[in-house]
Amino acid sequence: LRYPRRDGVYLLGPPFAVNAGGRTFATDRMRRLAADAHAVGWDAARQRFAAEVLSGTLRAPEQSRWARLRAKLAGTTWEDTLQDLVDPTRAGWKFLLNLRSTDWVLFLGPSWGAAPVSLARSAAHVVVLDGNVERLRLVSEQAAAAGLDNLTFARVVDPLRLPLPDGSVNLVVAPAIVEWFMAVAGERVLSAACGRELLCELRRVLAPRGQAYVATDNRTGLTRLLGARRVSGASFSARGLREAASAAGFRASRVLAPIPFHHKFHQVLELEPSSPVRLSADPYRTRGRLVRPLVKAWDVLNRNGALERRLHPLLPGIGAVLSTEAEVPSLAERLLAHLAADGHVAPGCRLTRYFVRAKGAAVLVANAPDGDGVIIRLPFDVAAEGACAAHHQALETLVSDLRIPEELRRLFPAPYGRGSFEGQPFFAESAVTGEAGRVYYSRGTRRYDRAIVNAAEVLCRLRRSTEELVQVDGDEFARLCGRWLEELRGIVGREPRGALDAIERRLEQTLLGRRLPLGWHHGDYDFANLLYGPRDAVTGILDFEVFDARGLPLIDLMVLVARRPIRRTGFAFGTLFARSILARNPRHSRSAAGSTTCDCAATAGSSARRPGWIRTSTRWWRP
Repeated sequence: LRYPRRDGVYLLGPPFAVNAGGRTFATDRMRRLAADAHAVGWDAARQRFAAEVLSGTLRAPEQSRWARLRAKLAGTTWEDTLQDLVDPTRAGWKFLLNLRSTDWVLFLGPSWGAAPVSLARSAAHVVVLDGNVERLRLVSEQAAAAGLDNLTFARVVDPLRLPLPDGSVNLVVAPAIVEWFMAVAGERVLSAACGRELLCELRRVLAPRGQAYVATDNRTGLTRLLGARRVSGASFSARGLREAASAAGFRASRVLAPIPFHHKFHQVLELEPSSPVRLSADPYRTRGRLVRPLVKAWDVLNRNGALERRLHPLLPGIGAVLSTEAEVPSLAERLLAHLAADGHVAPGCRLTRYFVRAKGAAVLVANAPDGDGVIIRLPFDVAAEGACAAHHQALETLVSDLRIPEELRRLFPAPYGRGSFEGQPFFAESAVTGEAGRVYYSRGTRRYDRAIVNAAEVLCRLRRSTEELVQVDGDEFARLCGRWLEELRGIVGREPRGALDAIERRLEQTLLGRRLPLGWHHGDYDFANLLYGPRDAVTGILDFEVFDARGLPLIDLMVLVARRPIRRTGFAFGTLFARSILARNPRHSRSAAGSTTCDCAATAGSSARRPGWIRTSTRWWRP
């Protein structure tokens, strides 16, 4: 039996079959994106599409606020489409599977490409099924641009009959069961048992010791109130999913909760009563006046996870790792055993946190019975691997820098090791104890100020012990400023580039030929990367992806002190920077650059004139 193939996509089903998923407002633009990728290359087409989305040029048809809210919950906005195109964290759950480099994987769409391409980097072969030919064609263009030839694409017309023989794949991934039915069946009415039937079909195609990852709407979740549940038979409660998996022939199931949604998440919980993997509220400790008291109430009410367990039934989405055998360890668990066997970590470490960072890496937190903790970073792509490698190299530099006093070196995580486990790069380090600095966003002014002061004093000591006078020539200027200026030019549109050129000229006039004290420079020194202990003392410093052992003075201090006005206005520092500098008219760019530099100098000068810690702590950065 031969099936027709068009643009690298097999068309499975009768010749008269049509795309059952139907046409949406996004169809024409995504078809044009696929054509552009074929004509000018994926990178150029992606950049053009991203510019349209980020600039607001692409807009959905006019909708009510209620409809827009439902679209955000369902992940159907243009911003979600862009993320599904380029963000490898859409496959953030993959390290919770028994993923091996020799596996054959079946992926059930819909997906614009980020998740199947990420899986293809870790597996022997990936078969992608969807009901939309244009979407599959676009994923094919991405895979070709990434140099991957281990994917097969097929358009199907029956969501309950998978075109694979029994026991033919090692893993099945269905990251959105409801969306799978909508993409393939469209407006067809499905039975109330369609979700259970699909689980039986997944079990049929799995080989011995195979696993399936499924995610869907939570039948008892809050999204029901907003009408986000569309295919009633495809949603489950946690208990219902366990029962359906058992009835389908799976011998083990681990029910998970991607937070906040199953299509876009930054941490994964386990909903098993005995699981140590629990929610971390630290990412939500924002500066918003409404959120701060809510998080503070959460800290009081959720001691020992009491409140968290009560809220599990209300989560918007749930997922599960379903296994054909009783004991099938995940890649994360096998990696922990590997590190323990090599002596890098203590035996018996168990996973307690599973974060998926926007920077393109999964961060695993594990604790041993004796209390020692370990952090493992698992990058999803080459760019994230470079960032993780830079962080690990910075840790190796810091722990061996004898100029830094020993009590300060204890603030840094100790690098345990780096390497590749079954083709997956990993970076392991010690877990530093302390309370996340973000808790101070919901604390009183006195403790907030004291935390800022203590962080500034630590920064002062680090600078004093490492800085050295350096003549800033052309090469040194390019190292200090050239890279981030080029990165900004690649991010912003055409209009702000004139301002960036003026800023570069101003920096050259200010820095070239000067002798400056270059030394310890974190690059993102704020509460998000600080840990605190008793008396609001700093106990740890985290995340050294942009660390520079010979960095400019004052920058870290400016970022830290900027927290004070930001707390009053509600701005994020990046937003404040973009609105005050990059949003200016290009014809005023020279004056903008000059006024910005003067503003920074005025801020530093006025800070130095104020009595207290700033006055006595600014001498260290002067030549």
